[in-house]
Amino acid sequence: MTQNPSDRDTTSNGLPATSASKRPTDRIPPDMRSPLAVGSVTIVPPCILAPMEGITDRHYRRLIRSLGGCGLTVTEFVSSEGLTRDARRVKETAEIDQDEHPVAVQIYGSDPARMAESAVRCQQMGADIVDLNLGCPSKSVNQGKSGAYLMREPELAARIFEAVAAAVTVPFTVKMRLGWDDDHRNAPQIAHLAESAGARMVTVHARTRMAMYSGRAQWEAVREVVEAVRIPVVVNGDILTVPDAHRALRASGASGVMAGRGVLRNPWLLLQIAQSLEGTEPFEPALELRHELIVTYLDRRAVGFDRVDVRLGRIKKVLGFLTKGLPWGARLRTSLFRSGSEEELKRNLADYFDRLRRDGRTDAFSASHDER
Repeated sequence: MTQNPSDRDTTSNGLPATSASKRPTDRIPPDMRSPLAVGSVTIVPPCILAPMEGITDRHYRRLIRSLGGCGLTVTEFVSSEGLTRDARRVKETAEIDQDEHPVAVQIYGSDPARMAESAVRCQQMGADIVDLNLGCPSKSVNQGKSGAYLMREPELAARIFEAVAAAVTVPFTVKMRLGWDDDHRNAPQIAHLAESAGARMVTVHARTRMAMYSGRAQWEAVREVVEAVRIPVVVNGDILTVPDAHRALRASGASGVMAGRGVLRNPWLLLQIAQSLEGTEPFEPALELRHELIVTYLDRRAVGFDRVDVRLGRIKKVLGFLTKGLPWGARLRTSLFRSGSEEELKRNLADYFDRLRRDGRTDAFSASHDER
């Protein structure tokens, strides 16, 4: 069943209550459907996969890119300290595939010289863009005056921007939050400093650092950043569905969207957003296609880390998200988390999807499926 998920007025079964002629693009200004020009790099469609620690390694990024609709992938955040000291695990985090373009490597740190050196290494590794992390709310990262802590230190942030700009020839971008807390919402100021130093795009997670991931993303607050700079602004936070993306764009005035958790639950989300922005009906995958996608991820993820337990841990973490919204999903996840090998994971998945077929459940993934 194909439906237009951006129409807010729907019947109880999820079908549009409006006429077929009504398109999701009717309420999206044309500039929000245009490619993003980030220096010499063009991001088309303007839909970006968010960096997520322990998730967006090159295997996962390749998987999402293969589905279509992803204009830019971003690595997990990379420690500038570790990268400049040639730490093996850190360098692995920054690895990109030869055909993965455009791609941004995201780095974090508080020392301008090390951030600049890290940016150079990212460029040498093939990064099309170097992204600077001013958004991570983790206490361990913030204690080192990195991530979102830099929202509290505009002068230090500016020195980092200037050092990176002077060190690389590829574009650099910045990902930030609205501010440290509600009393210190300085994202427009930080964005202006970044633009002045040469940044070519900023992405704003529409929460403060103190809000962490609680409450709702305040997309409308991103509009102040849009109005403060001339470079593209991307809105991030709570982009879980196609309607979310449209509402975020309308509320913020941003030129693009970045999605993370929404893509974990629905790997086709970026494709669906891109299609809806173009005015076409978003693709709805059948459950069997989701099975094929999970097996593909398992096959690609079967190599990499030396320790099997580490590899399995990462795989299970991703599968925990990929199986959300499936019928009897909680029961499936229990069997997956108890699996002791990739082979056992595949057997449990095969048994599960065989049961769905026997029960006649071949319909598309839906958030309305009962968790039984």
